[in-house]
Amino acid sequence: MHRFSFPKSLVIVFSLLVLTSLACGLGRQQQDEVTGPPGGPIPASQEAADRLKQNFYQSLQEATSTHEASLRITNEEITSLVANELSSTGQIPLSNPQVWFTAGRIYITGEVDTVGPVNLNSLIVATAVVDEGRMVVRVEEAQMGPFDFPASLVESMTQTVNEVLTGVIVDADLDISRLEILEGEMFVVGTRRT
Repeated sequence: MHRFSFPKSLVIVFSLLVLTSLACGLGRQQQDEVTGPPGGPIPASQEAADRLKQNFYQSLQEATSTHEASLRITNEEITSLVANELSSTGQIPLSNPQVWFTAGRIYITGEVDTVGPVNLNSLIVATAVVDEGRMVVRVEEAQMGPFDFPASLVESMTQTVNEVLTGVIVDADLDISRLEILEGEMFVVGTRRT
């Protein structure tokens, strides 16, 4: 049995995005409204987080060097996993995380508890593609309250996330062959390396 834990690694990727936003947003005193998921808030549940973990482990078992396996991740599942992990660790001052897939992009929002009485909404918009068997993420936009992150910080955030993802894929011995971000879900297809 493989001891790799992809859901925790996935949460690490999202947490890195949030931590970067925290480093830039502390001390801000203004706030803009950040758009939420289409269709309203995504409910978080332990059941949805557990379903994602179970589906991931089943996909790992099905993947061989000659057989592709796919993983379907829904808005509810990824939001639930991130929310549960954030609440269990308590290390990141983010509440009401929302993660959703739409129009080929990944959106992440949440309310960051800053020092003082003001909380700021954060927004991160990213894309993901497959490049030589790896999932590669590109952060397109990052905002904390009314402030956009500098381009150099967005580039640094992108690099950090991709380094973590490379480690995740290597640890799982996977070659990703296809990734699609659809309305409300992301599909990842891959095989085990020989």
